[in-house]
Amino acid sequence: MTAPTLPLSSHFKLHQLAAGVYAAICRSEGLAASNSGIVDLGDRALVFDTTYSPASAADLRAAAERLTGRSVEAVLTSHWHGDHVYGNCVFDAATPIIATARTKEIMAERTPGRLADFKKHWPEQLEKWKAELPRAKDEAERKDLEEGVRFAAAIIATLPTLEQRLPDQVFTDRLEFRGPQRTVEFVTFGGGHTDSDAVLHLPAERIVFTGDLLVVKNHPWLGDGHPRDWLGILAKMKSLDPAQLVPGHGEIGGLADVALIERYLNETLRMAEQNRSEGGSAATAAALQPPAFTEGWANADGFGRNMTFLHDYVEQRMS
Repeated sequence: MTAPTLPLSSHFKLHQLAAGVYAAICRSEGLAASNSGIVDLGDRALVFDTTYSPASAADLRAAAERLTGRSVEAVLTSHWHGDHVYGNCVFDAATPIIATARTKEIMAERTPGRLADFKKHWPEQLEKWKAELPRAKDEAERKDLEEGVRFAAAIIATLPTLEQRLPDQVFTDRLEFRGPQRTVEFVTFGGGHTDSDAVLHLPAERIVFTGDLLVVKNHPWLGDGHPRDWLGILAKMKSLDPAQLVPGHGEIGGLADVALIERYLNETLRMAEQNRSEGGSAATAAALQPPAFTEGWANADGFGRNMTFLHDYVEQRMS
């Protein structure tokens, strides 16, 4: 495989997984906030997920056009969360956004309000961090606040171009895209991370773009999901026999990383069930220590929120 010169972006780093197949792994300092992908079918180009901002999505679109030599034929949406869809607006009406029917329903219901909150939140957050900066207790806190101020200002600069773009086309089970270079399938196994999640499977290359059904060395967000169904979806994903998995967050992974998320779901469910059986509350569940195997994982603050959610999830199932 001859490696092309990969376009550079301050928002993500491109990795070539196979000829014409690229993962865009988000940079922590950029505005992508989630991973995405580019796939060349040989006569058409596909983009998987559009990241968190118009700025990062514009870089993604430009990279797809440069690497494939053609405009993007379609954008494939894994699920409804903003860090995967807010970049939709940089793709014009000639480029359809494709998602499951349920994902489109959720986006139609929630995205307008979420976008309004997003546009209100970041200017307020910027002023809060700027006010806290002179009172930083040490150098580490000062650097964190400075980074927050930089990030918030960068996000705010994109707000004038940030608009809702809902999916144009929907599917319920599976879509196949055939080209002279490869055939790929956009498939859903139901809802796990959210009410509806879809993955992009490249059978010949044994590659799966997973969305947030898989994250690598990150605490996954459970609060919009169905943890036990999620475990079933991961089993189906493993049955595809992938050699490379592009997660929603974190570096490119493999089956060992799927096993870790399975372990995370099973262990946190067990902890929530034990906490409830011992008379614990949502607060005591949130105060529990994360499993030792997650030490060093990103999004550590998410563990407490996950346990609060799981307390309610377990209580509803046991009542």
